[in-house]
Amino acid sequence: MIRRIAVIIPACNEQDRVGRCLESVAGAIAGLGHAPSFAWSERASADDAAGPGPSMSRLDAPPPLSGALRGVGAGDVEVTVVLAADGCTDRTVERARQAWAASNRDGGRARLEIVSGQWHSAGGARAAAARHALAVSDPEWIASTDADTVVPENWLRYQVQRAALGVDAILGTVEPDPAECPPPVYELWQREHTLVEGHPHIHAANMGVRASFYEHTGGFPPLECSEDEALLAALHGAGARVEATDRIRAVTSGRLEGRAELGFAHHLRTLSLPREESA
Repeated sequence: MIRRIAVIIPACNEQDRVGRCLESVAGAIAGLGHAPSFAWSERASADDAAGPGPSMSRLDAPPPLSGALRGVGAGDVEVTVVLAADGCTDRTVERARQAWAASNRDGGRARLEIVSGQWHSAGGARAAAARHALAVSDPEWIASTDADTVVPENWLRYQVQRAALGVDAILGTVEPDPAECPPPVYELWQREHTLVEGHPHIHAANMGVRASFYEHTGGFPPLECSEDEALLAALHGAGARVEATDRIRAVTSGRLEGRAELGFAHHLRTLSLPREESA
């Protein structure tokens, strides 16, 4: 049973989005005490019984959920949220503190820690947040998202439940915010992404890993992008049991100009270009 969780969030000038991110994380912490509905658990079991689809590749199929979907008391789990402010020159830190103070609904069992630095990369900031969390709270599980991302209410609860069944890392799905993403780009993105159990996608904006495996593999490398792919490769090499799921889908910024040169915004921007230009 996971008792200590760290949530790590890199941020670079995200004053307009970090508030929504932390509101959603606070909701996911409160959601640790909410038991899933019977209908949801029945549907999950039926999906699992069908087995993995052809896109599973090296990812493990989710084991049956029967008997594992018990509510986890929020008071039984300590959560440390670490925001790594990477060279921020705007009000990201101020907005983060304000949003946390207004949204932390678990009665003070979770805390927000903010570290500031000049890592100049999502991987560097994410790794710094993880190092801080490991030093101050000794977490058993590390959940990762981004400051421009909104996670669902069951985000942490699902990860804790799967970890209790022996899963060592979880890859969630991410979709661009349709309110921000241009409709033609959003439609193209939907055509190219199949969001199902056993999906092939890797997003550090929606990822969780057992802390012992994180430390054993060296964690996120300080890369400008693809730090999630590097960590996943190391986890596979270390024999970690990895699950890819669409049951904790997150919504991220649909902007076409992002912080990382080859990050999610870059991918969306390539979809907006004529095929011969983006090839």
